Amino acid sequence: MNWHDISQKKLMPTRDPSMPALGEVLALTLPQMGLMLCHLAISMTDIWAAGMLGAEAQASIGVVTQIFTLLMLLTSLIGSGCMATVSQSLGAGLERRAHRYAGLIVLLSAGGGLCVAAAALCAEPALLSIMGIREELRPMLSVFYAAYCCQLPFYYVLIMINSIFRAHKKVLLPVLTLFGMALANGIGDVGFGLGFLGMPAFGVAGIAWTSFATAVLGLAANVALAVRFSLLSRFSFAPWKWCRRAMPYIFRVGVPAAAGQIIMQAGGLVTLAAVNALPAGSTAVLAGMSLGARVHSFLMFPLGAFNMSMTILGGHLLGAGKNAALFAFGKRTAAITGLALVIPSALLWLLREPAASLFSGEPEVIAQASDYLLFACLGGPFAGMMGILHGLFAGAGATALSCRIGAVTCWIVTIPLTWAGGIALGWGALGIYAAGFAAQVAGAVWSVLAFRQKKWLEFGMKGRQKFRKPLEA
Repeated sequence: MNWHDISQKKLMPTRDPSMPALGEVLALTLPQMGLMLCHLAISMTDIWAAGMLGAEAQASIGVVTQIFTLLMLLTSLIGSGCMATVSQSLGAGLERRAHRYAGLIVLLSAGGGLCVAAAALCAEPALLSIMGIREELRPMLSVFYAAYCCQLPFYYVLIMINSIFRAHKKVLLPVLTLFGMALANGIGDVGFGLGFLGMPAFGVAGIAWTSFATAVLGLAANVALAVRFSLLSRFSFAPWKWCRRAMPYIFRVGVPAAAGQIIMQAGGLVTLAAVNALPAGSTAVLAGMSLGARVHSFLMFPLGAFNMSMTILGGHLLGAGKNAALFAFGKRTAAITGLALVIPSALLWLLREPAASLFSGEPEVIAQASDYLLFACLGGPFAGMMGILHGLFAGAGATALSCRIGAVTCWIVTIPLTWAGGIALGWGALGIYAAGFAAQVAGAVWSVLAFRQKKWLEFGMKGRQKFRKPLEA
């Protein structure tokens, strides 16, 4: 080897082979961006169709979406355990264990969905009263609520099978399912909701029950794909003895994830109560918040894809024992993500009012959505870094850390500032939006500090099984 070759090696260091290559990251992330786009298409089609029926319908679907997110929290419990257990098992080369965890997760999600749906239907009057929902919104809201509750068992299993696909790095399969769902949902909303395409117009009921039919269709497609690619079979459902020993780690990972989501979603309901306590214009604020959140989600949907990719890669790297590579990869990706969101956030900040006007024709709703986007865009880069780091925490099974960060920033930062700025000081909706921005900054700073301490690397299955008999594959 001559001097020229040696100098070239010094000037062009080789990439660490233990770290994921850019091609692998893109191969996981780009299809998942398509997945997020399909979710956005379904959500935006619903909010647009409801907006065509009036501000009351749009506000109703915004409130029910908030409640539905709370009811979906069991998927956080099971889904976090799914990604951690299946991806770490595959990273360690234990495919049989991964398949058995997949079967156990499907059973848990189906049973959990049925229980949550039944409890939610029984609790509707009490929940709406606690939230202080005004009487004029309740008839429309009840239609959405019933349809969304009925789809919960199907949607739970649908989401879990999507997680199984992602843990196996087969990210194109859920995209196919969601694309079909988005197409069916759009046709149903436009047809049965608004009466276009020669279909009978059922209004709010048409939009609501289209969501139910879409969930059933998506689940059927997911089951067919999982069986076709041998990710689910009769061998996936292990004996009770194995399940009894496997479930503790799922719940060790999942319970903090679900608890954190419950705490934060409960905080979201308190925020809605603060909006309802505003002296005037609460319906426009509710509709504007719902619209602004969906417009901002167009900017942030790549973050959701990267978050899922980090969870997958984090679980595989941790299962393979590549802790140093995982830390270096996470540090670099979080920094790049935060910087990459600066310019898009600034552009949306400048164009926030025209963007909101694409989905609503009511000036008050557009004004509130514009104010919401003002603060949401400022918090975009912070949310980007925090999302990447929490994706790593989830892949490592360190959901207790994410739970702690989310709970404290919600109830110690967001809620007091919401009531102080929005109600006590009389700043109205602007005070509520500013409180959310302050919480994003606090959460991002805490997440970076926790990541640098590296204690989250100790939550994986390998580390916890050093001191007890390993779970058989």
